[in-house]
Amino acid sequence: MPHRYFYLLMVGLLCLPGVSTAADDAAEFLEAMRKHGMHDLALDYLDYARTDRLVSEEFKKKIPYERGTTLLAKWQETVATAEKDRIAAQARSELTEYANANPSTPEAADALQRMAGLLTVTAMNSLAVLEMKPVVPDDAPEIKKTARGQLAEARTLFEQVEKSIQTQLDSYPDKLDRTEQAEQFNERRQFRRLLAQVRMQRSENLLQQASTYGQGDAAAKALYEKARDEFQKLFDIYDGFPPESHEAKLGLGKALKALGDTKRADTCFEDIIVICHDVGAYRYLTTEALVEQGEMMLAEGKLDALLEKQGVWLATARGMESRQPAWLDLKFLVAETMRQKIDSEGVKDGDKRKMITEARDLYTDLAQLPSKHQMVARQILAESFPVDPNEAERVRVKTFDEALQAAKDSINLMTVAKQTLPVAKANNPEGVEVLQQQADKGFQDAMYYLSIAQTLVDDDTPLAELNESRWLTCYLMWEDKQFYRTAVLAGFIARRYPEDPKAKMAAKLAMISYQQLFQQALEQKAPGAGEAEVARLKDMASFITRRWSGSALANEAFSLLMVFSIRDQKFEEALELLKELPEEQRPIYQAKIANAMWEMQLRASIEGDQSIDRQALKSRAVELLDDSFAKLAQDPTAADTLAASTLYLSQARLDEGNYQQAIDMLENPNSGAIALSKTNNPIASRQAYAMEAYKGALRAYVSVIPPQTEKAVETMTALEEAAGGGGEKLTRVYLGLGVQLQQQIDELNGEGKTDEAKRVGEAFVAFLDKLTERGSTDPVVRQWISQTYYRLAEGLAGDPTAEEQRQTYYARAADAYKLLLSEETIGNFETNQLLALRLQYANALRHAGKFKDAMQVFEIILTEKEMMIEAQTDAAYTLQEWGASGVTAKLKEAVTGTGPLNDKGKPTIWGWNYLGKVAASVASKNASNKQVAARFKNLFYECWLNIARVRYLRSESEQGNAKKKSLSEAKKVASTMVRDYPALLDTPLKAEYDELLKSIQRGEGAPTLGLKELLDE
Repeated sequence: MPHRYFYLLMVGLLCLPGVSTAADDAAEFLEAMRKHGMHDLALDYLDYARTDRLVSEEFKKKIPYERGTTLLAKWQETVATAEKDRIAAQARSELTEYANANPSTPEAADALQRMAGLLTVTAMNSLAVLEMKPVVPDDAPEIKKTARGQLAEARTLFEQVEKSIQTQLDSYPDKLDRTEQAEQFNERRQFRRLLAQVRMQRSENLLQQASTYGQGDAAAKALYEKARDEFQKLFDIYDGFPPESHEAKLGLGKALKALGDTKRADTCFEDIIVICHDVGAYRYLTTEALVEQGEMMLAEGKLDALLEKQGVWLATARGMESRQPAWLDLKFLVAETMRQKIDSEGVKDGDKRKMITEARDLYTDLAQLPSKHQMVARQILAESFPVDPNEAERVRVKTFDEALQAAKDSINLMTVAKQTLPVAKANNPEGVEVLQQQADKGFQDAMYYLSIAQTLVDDDTPLAELNESRWLTCYLMWEDKQFYRTAVLAGFIARRYPEDPKAKMAAKLAMISYQQLFQQALEQKAPGAGEAEVARLKDMASFITRRWSGSALANEAFSLLMVFSIRDQKFEEALELLKELPEEQRPIYQAKIANAMWEMQLRASIEGDQSIDRQALKSRAVELLDDSFAKLAQDPTAADTLAASTLYLSQARLDEGNYQQAIDMLENPNSGAIALSKTNNPIASRQAYAMEAYKGALRAYVSVIPPQTEKAVETMTALEEAAGGGGEKLTRVYLGLGVQLQQQIDELNGEGKTDEAKRVGEAFVAFLDKLTERGSTDPVVRQWISQTYYRLAEGLAGDPTAEEQRQTYYARAADAYKLLLSEETIGNFETNQLLALRLQYANALRHAGKFKDAMQVFEIILTEKEMMIEAQTDAAYTLQEWGASGVTAKLKEAVTGTGPLNDKGKPTIWGWNYLGKVAASVASKNASNKQVAARFKNLFYECWLNIARVRYLRSESEQGNAKKKSLSEAKKVASTMVRDYPALLDTPLKAEYDELLKSIQRGEGAPTLGLKELLDE
């Protein structure tokens, strides 16, 4: 959406008298905005112009070209690296689109040339940054390789531009009359100049490519030779036509110098120096030639000659000229020459002191300005030119301007000293103390001069300079960690003078000062600590978002407001803030709010926090994500937010039962969580993220109709890789996934969707079957398969229509446990783990109706650990269920026990009778421990319940008096327990006693009163 100020500006312009239509003035209007640095507004206008009926079709065709040109202008003024990269990519895309669509136009050639220039600047900047590093980084070869590739691509574009311009020139007649055909004559002259410029850039590109190789590299030599030949040819073409002839000769000299032909190179440089030194427009050529020549002179030890020639020229630098790369090269060259001269013999003491001062000043300048010489200059200052702060006296100032300049000079000295300290610590430890004193004195002097400046303010003091003095004071207080004073003064500048060039920086400084104060307050750990600081911080951040909407600083401020709104769970407050942003900036922040909501409900789930309305948070988060996701996925700056959003939204689709939608989201090659997990995205590249993505995919594949079993198995492999193989982490993942699917099935059952619950269970079992077929020997995988079959079977408990399916699942669980406990994997488990797994195996066999096999496993367990109460209980139930299935002899064993006798003459498997005695004994001995006592009392009641139940079960296979006797015995046991132990009526077993008594009464043909018969007596 175009910026709101754009519409206001358009209305204002259209209301002016004499303003032409947009069709006539579109290009002029656009150029005016670009000229004033209103790049975002210009881009909004171009978007608006696409559909504006008043804008000509000819101009509309050129919109991609104009957008690319505008983006390049914005790129030049952007500082943040990531933002520069984004703008550069966008500019290149726009210019490429135009050049491909309009290949024969002059603008197409210009677009290609701009792209080539962009690639060249990008490559040379990366090389310059590399050269400025104090230590060569490990990735230096890769950086140089990337730069070389960009330069090679740029040369190809230069060649295309050259061809395009030549085609344009060929369309003109051979002869044109300067007077009668003046327009064509001037056009052709401009094309010729442009052609010469492109040819120079093309050949200069060879020198730049060569610089990416090491010294003496054969590839570099080949490039220098090619450059030499091209520059020679260009000089022959343009000889007598400055400045092209001079530029060609300079390039030729550089190539010859690199190839070691210093004599011919010197001739080239000297020719340029002689011809260009007194021509103002060619001073840059003179400086470059002097640098190239001076480097050869320094290598040959011609120090005096160099100082007399290059040194004198350096003194003629005009204004900002001295900050240009060639002049910085010359400054470093002269400083190095002086340093060598100082150490040479025969130099008088007076001359030496003068050169030391001059060289120090030159290195100080170089140490402050970004260039390839900056780090070297700092190191040299630390090693060779430390300043004794005691030697420097404060100068007397009489005016505001003098005080301000003195403060700036002091700050410069402080800055250089601080920047040089790390170098000194590594190379000249003796100089560290002096440098620290110099930094401290610089700070104190700067504060002194700034305070004096405030007393010298009068009505004639320019506001910009007054605010600059305030800004410098802010900066110094920040350096001194006076955060509150910094925040107050910086906030005053920002609010009182928002149009001032320093206002934006002041606002940021105020904001980060309040952040520091907030952190300090939190460290006090007092009640309410930090709340006042948060209020001030949010107030400043709100001001920034309103005043500089759309800027990087506003985004930073908004993020802070968001963080604190989320911290305080004020999501609606954060959503209100969104309304203050331009529409195109809202999706990313809306998604951040939604992500925070989703994360909060997840934490509430994990922590069991019932105070959070999880469902409301989930619904609102999904609503916000659905609304913002499409635009978020197209925003290259939203990578981190997208990674979280796409994962959370896919989880929401799973929770909703929209399995195919979840799959589509997860598998999306551009925005899907699975694809993002394989990139270097800072969020998605984390191990935990990949595991969550694959877990979600696994759930979706087994739940969708029809199940995608093959993909589920493949995902299992990917999940194992993401977890780094097996281990506890993968075990937790598998168990968690099983729990999630079981919860999903339980929720479906709870909602009455039993058919869908069964289908999900069946699909999950199909996946497990497929996984079992793979024959994995990984104990983690086998354990997960076994336990998941078991859980699925338990999930069908209470559904009489699913009894057969339930028994099948238990049988598969038993088969899986058998594999798990085979010799192949049994060695992976410790004793207690092995006992627990065998118990699960035995119960799986029991529930599958394989009672004999189950009892064999119980016997193994209880032979090893007789006092494993849970196993004794389950073994008794197994004998009881075996007896109830028709093998009535097992009913007696359920009560009396079975198996080999131990040292005390007791059977390995105790049965209900002895288990009840043990339970009563343990409960009595632990009467003081209410929890243990209650547990074993309940077990005692349970044992006698089952003793009564066994007698009732026996009666079902008997007739006549035998049946009556068994029913009577069963009733007697149950009645005695109820009368003698009335406390059991306060336990969940009351219902089972009641049901058993009703069954007995039913067998006797008596009224089915249950416990009521006993309690009414």
